[in-house]
Parts: sequence; C-alpha cells; structure tokens
Amino acid sequence: MARPSRWSDERKATREQAEWIVRWLRENGPATTPQIIAALEQEGRDVRAHILQRALRRSPFIHQEGRQQGERGSVSVWVWRVEP
Repeated sequence: MARPSRWSDERKATREQAEWIVRWLRENGPATTPQIIAALEQEGRDVRAHILQRALRRSPFIHQEGRQQGERGSVSVWVWRVEP
C-alpha cells in the first residue's frame, strides 16, 4: 500500500497563498493588515486567517515594523526585509 503524500492539494494551496502574501509585501510594502486583506480581495483570493498568520509570522522575511491607528483601532504594519 502506497503512503499518502504529505503535500495534499489543500496544503499546496495554503503554501502558495502564503507565498503570494510575502511576494506582495516585497513589492508593495510596508503595509497594514487591512491593506493586505484588501489586496487579497482585489485579486479574488480567499482571505483566511490561518494563511495570513502563516505568511506574516512564519516567514523569515516579514517583520512587524510597528502599529498605527486604523479605522477599527490599532493595526500592525508589516514590511519585507532581509536581516543579516
């Protein structure tokens, strides 16, 4: 019996979505969380919290630069940066 692949279609899609967020921040950052969500919606992509968190928290290139006041309160500002 063959062992199932650990890279299911859903897992591949999640990874691709997280990579898109990182790539978007590299080209368009720094940006707030609502700006990232708006970019996802504009591209017709699903906005899923766990994917957004994966991209922003787990990527070694994305850093929280600070916080600023948004429409609904304080929001995080994210930036793409390579640290030595």
